[in-house]
Amino acid sequence: MKRFLFIQAIIVLLVVSSLWGIIANTACAVSLPEKKVSLAEKYKGEKVHESEKDVGTELDAVEVMNRIKPGQQLPSMILKGLNGKSYDVGATRNKAMILSFWASWCDPCRLEAPMLNELYSKHKHEVDVYGVNVTRYDRLEDVQKFSRSLNLNFPILLDEQGALFEKFGGSAFPTHVTIDDHGRVREIIIGMLSERELEDKIEALSKK
Repeated sequence: MKRFLFIQAIIVLLVVSSLWGIIANTACAVSLPEKKVSLAEKYKGEKVHESEKDVGTELDAVEVMNRIKPGQQLPSMILKGLNGKSYDVGATRNKAMILSFWASWCDPCRLEAPMLNELYSKHKHEVDVYGVNVTRYDRLEDVQKFSRSLNLNFPILLDEQGALFEKFGGSAFPTHVTIDDHGRVREIIIGMLSERELEDKIEALSKK
C-alpha cells in the first residue's frame, strides 16, 4: 500500500512540474497588446508617426499570410546596430543565428540578457547571437541605458519600425527565433528561456 502511494505521489509531482514548466514559460513573457496602451500614454505629447497610431489593430489577412514560419528562408533585411554598423540578418552566412526580440521595459528580457551575454561569449565562433530591440515600442535612450547597464557584448540591432518583429507574429517580448546556417528558420519561441534551454538551442544550432 505504501509503495502504491509513493508511486502515485511521484506521478502527481511529475504532472505538476510539467504543467509548471508550461505556465512559467508563458508567464515569463510580456504581452505586447497590453503594453501598447501604456506606451501610448507614456509617449503622450511626443511626435507619433501615422503608422504607430494604430498599433492596437489586428493584422489583416495579407500580413498574416506573409508571416515567416519555421522551415522558411529568412528574407534579407538590413538593420542598423546600436554600434553604428549595418547588419543584413538574411544574408548568406556560414554560421547559425539566434535573434532575440526585446524591449527595455520588459522585465523577462532584463533577466534573460545576462544569460545571452554569457552564452554569446562562449559560442560566438559557432553561432551569431543578435539582440533585436523593437524600437517602435521603445526609446533609443532607454535602449542605450539597458545595454550599458548590463554590459552587453552581443550586437544590438534596431528594428526601428518593428517590420521584422511583425514578420514573426509580433505578439510578446521576449521572442526568440533560431536560424540554421543555411538561413532557414527552425523555431519561433515566445517567452523567456532558462540558461539551460538557451544552451540547448545554441548547441543544437552549432551541430552541422
